[in-house]
Amino acid sequence: MKKFFKVFFLIIFFFIAILLVAPFVFKGKIMEVAKTQINNNINAKADFSNLKLSFFKSFPNLSIELTGLSVIGIDDFENDTLVAFKAFGVTADPISAIKGENIQIKEIILDGPVLHGKVLEDGRANWDIAKTTDEVEEEEVDTTSSEIPDLKIELKRFAILNADIEYDDQSSGMMASLDNFNFELKGDFTKDFSELEINSKTDALNFVMDNMSYVKDATLDIVINIAADLLNSKYELKENEFSINALTLGIDGVFSMPEDMPMDFDLTFYTKQTEFKTLLSMVPAIYMKDFADVQTKGQLKLDGFVKGKYAEGIMPNVGLELAVNDAMFKYPDLPKSVENIGVDVNLNFDGTDNDNTTIDVNKFHLEIADNPIDLTLNLKTPMSDPSIVGNLTCNIDMASLADAVPIEDTEIKGAINANLDMMGTLSMIEEERYEDFKADGQVVVDNFLFNSPDLPKAFELKHTEVLFSPKFVEIAALDAKLGKSDFQFTGKLENFIPYAMADQTLEGSFIFTSSLLDLNELMPAGEEEVEVEDTTETPMTVVEVPSNLDITLYSNLNKIYFDKLEIDNAKGTIAIRDSRILLDGLQLSTLGGSMQVDGEYNTVDISAPMVDLGLKLTDINIPSAYSAFNSIEKLAPVAKNLNGNVSAGIEFTSFLDSTMSPILNTLVGGGSLSTKTVEVTKSNTISKLTSALNTKAFDDLSLKDVDVDFEIRNGRVYVDPFDIKLGKTTMVIAGDQGIDQTLNYSINMVMPRTGLGESAMSSLTSALTSQGINYEPSENVNLDVAVGGTFLDPTVKPNLKKSSSRSVEQIKNDAINTAKVEVEKKKEEVKAQASAQAEKILQDAEKEAEKIKALAKEAADAVRKESNDNADKLVEEAKNPIAKKAAEVAVDKVRKQGEEKAQKIEDEAAKKAEAVLQRAQEEADRLK
Repeated sequence: MKKFFKVFFLIIFFFIAILLVAPFVFKGKIMEVAKTQINNNINAKADFSNLKLSFFKSFPNLSIELTGLSVIGIDDFENDTLVAFKAFGVTADPISAIKGENIQIKEIILDGPVLHGKVLEDGRANWDIAKTTDEVEEEEVDTTSSEIPDLKIELKRFAILNADIEYDDQSSGMMASLDNFNFELKGDFTKDFSELEINSKTDALNFVMDNMSYVKDATLDIVINIAADLLNSKYELKENEFSINALTLGIDGVFSMPEDMPMDFDLTFYTKQTEFKTLLSMVPAIYMKDFADVQTKGQLKLDGFVKGKYAEGIMPNVGLELAVNDAMFKYPDLPKSVENIGVDVNLNFDGTDNDNTTIDVNKFHLEIADNPIDLTLNLKTPMSDPSIVGNLTCNIDMASLADAVPIEDTEIKGAINANLDMMGTLSMIEEERYEDFKADGQVVVDNFLFNSPDLPKAFELKHTEVLFSPKFVEIAALDAKLGKSDFQFTGKLENFIPYAMADQTLEGSFIFTSSLLDLNELMPAGEEEVEVEDTTETPMTVVEVPSNLDITLYSNLNKIYFDKLEIDNAKGTIAIRDSRILLDGLQLSTLGGSMQVDGEYNTVDISAPMVDLGLKLTDINIPSAYSAFNSIEKLAPVAKNLNGNVSAGIEFTSFLDSTMSPILNTLVGGGSLSTKTVEVTKSNTISKLTSALNTKAFDDLSLKDVDVDFEIRNGRVYVDPFDIKLGKTTMVIAGDQGIDQTLNYSINMVMPRTGLGESAMSSLTSALTSQGINYEPSENVNLDVAVGGTFLDPTVKPNLKKSSSRSVEQIKNDAINTAKVEVEKKKEEVKAQASAQAEKILQDAEKEAEKIKALAKEAADAVRKESNDNADKLVEEAKNPIAKKAAEVAVDKVRKQGEEKAQKIEDEAAKKAEAVLQRAQEEADRLK
């Protein structure tokens, strides 16, 4: 017996030793495999700080826990964290792990995850990081020692603990977040039939769309019990609750998710409470402020259903009924209440034929501090020909709202009176049968004031009157102020009903006047420091011009402040159409002179906005312009040291960066500038020339009657030959300079010999003598000066030319002609390069367009084949004459819908291909 116990304890000790040592034996291999395989299969950077393995934590299973796991984006998502975990835990069967085949997963726990989903404006998502098969193969990864074995899910628990989740979709303007999200799924997934339990809680749910908050800091509490037929993927819901704030819905019914077949739903939902207060909790402004103390009465009914199949092109039917009767609410600290609340809303969505969908707001009435609001709305046939019947009446003293509803940090007052009636179909408007469509009424606003932290300044409407008719909306009067800025509008909007109901183009024309428009005051500011004044300038961002607007503004603006500019008497026409802002003869006074602007701001491709402008400048003060425009500092930094006025005619096109600044190496243009008198206070080039010639001829630099033509291409400014006179010295200047501030100028100079210092004259003469040229000094000295280097550090190389009996004027003319030839030669070389680049852009665009059409045709043909197959299947499954007759009707509908869907794919592709070609042509024209 004693020997038996020795052997027994020896076996126990050996087993415990294995449990202690095995995790460390496998740890290194597993860490190596995990990191290698993750990074080999994603376009991102994945890492984790530690790997813990234990047999004791979930004995007899193996517990694996990754701590500090993170996945960080690259390229456009550089340093953006897609996902990070405090810990990622998995429990697996140790025998399957040791064998390396079919690892059986028992439990998964995500502790403290932070997920940040982001979609850029062009639709690219930061979670689309999986490498393609080709990418993985190209890396020639050695998988002989790091293959991942197959996983077999025998899950009994899945949990997410204290997660923060954020979704930011810049392409649609949507943001959503879940703060402190907890989720737990329990059940036995190894059985064919299992009882599943889901529990989830969220401290704060937020949803924002187009900068409007629809859900703010709402709480979520979900309990779902499911009887699951895992073998057939059928699930029955029972004793379920879905709570958002104080509103709790029950959900009953069944749904199925069979593989390779449409999902099928038969669900009903209903309120578990009948108190109106539960619905009131859905209003963020009310729920967020002392909701527990709000006094309410009234009854609530909210129920609906989801029934039918869900697949490509098919959605289940959805019904919703909301009724509120004899309701009210009152804050205990406020003198007035919201009374006589009555709501009757029905929604029926037809998932098979969306055109059968109806929305009926039969009643919506409430009285806020004795201010009545009534609304009715009925909508049907929304897809084919939207038919609408509606009425809105209200008479509101805005100041009294604060007596019934708490409005923190916000001042609001004024009177709004509205009475609107609408009845008719969209086709009546499209066919210009305005007499058949009823759209009458008006909205009058007087002495309205709204002051909120969300606005840069208080907004005032002294008087506004809007008149409605079937054909147009007339703004008979609009007199507004925002901070120090004032606005006056009058005009008409046409096609507003198709715009509102079918996203068609909104047309209109207005007279826009203002005595002061302070755009600096209206721009959103960054966060302010309390103690230290923040002098950082808020950069501008690209503004997208809507494609469905056709608006013309006839403007007369007395004064505008924009950035560092002060503009007076701005008059002209501004048109907004086709994703462009068009300026037609816009005249203004600024920078000590006047300016006329023609051209456009173009956002047809929002990822590459551009400007195409023509400017006519008259007597613009150079120091003021240099201070106002940072692009001048890059194009002509020498302007910093110039005093005087300049006139110019400039035409240019350029793409813009994300801060609305020109991308200078894409700028193409040209023009001319002239000035009567310009003083040069400092010039590195002139300083070096003065030193090289040992002369005082340039001590007083005052340039008179300068007239310069120039062209901008490929990141350089090409200056045509021009002449200037400095005292008795004549210069002919020509060449080019780069956006990188490099210089490449030649100066032909004729100056009196007495103006040169003896040492400089001797040095220049010696240079000619060394070349075998016998130089005989004359009264005037002819010099060639090569200017290179940069604006900050120029190089100056003067060369003495052989004496000539020609006059100064003849020498000047010869120099101009020679310089013209050289400059034109450079221009032609650049144009040839640009032309070749333009041709390549057009060729690439044609290939891209053909590719878009080809892929669309493949997709469209696949849709046609699928609809034809489904139609044939309907006929085959019809077993009796009645079913066959019904199938014949359904077949035509299925084929028609398939053809419409296929045609839509091809039409959208053709439109996209045309946009690619048009954009390429515009860029090619710009380069040429």
